[in-house]
Amino acid sequence: MSEEKRKILEMLADKKISVDEAERLLAAVSEPPEGGAATAGARGPKYLRVLVEPAPGDPDGDRVNVRVPLNLVRAGLKFASFIPAQVRDKVNSELKEKGVPFDMNHFNPQDVEALLVHLNDLTVEVDGKEKVRVFCE
Repeated sequence: MSEEKRKILEMLADKKISVDEAERLLAAVSEPPEGGAATAGARGPKYLRVLVEPAPGDPDGDRVNVRVPLNLVRAGLKFASFIPAQVRDKVNSELKEKGVPFDMNHFNPQDVEALLVHLNDLTVEVDGKEKVRVFCE
């Protein structure tokens, strides 16, 4: 058993964290099984890409080209499991107040993986001005 897992179980035994928190922490520090998600991820997309192009004939339009490694996204999702329940509730409240329908208590990294796998080339035209593309590569 790894040192991280042992510490998580000790915190659970000492009632420093809840069972749900321990489960999230254990999932975050667990290694993917051989031939599992790590292998599938190696063959799948590696980057989340966002491109913004100005409308045709617009010389002053801005161009944006963002390429985010999906491993960075996945790592960030694992860190989200370390956020204490009280803080998650506060974040949810603030997000809801700002009109963002996102609940950190029901956040599941597997949902993001499914989204990334099924994300096709998405194109959005903003009032006929800019063209925004979001895709994985």
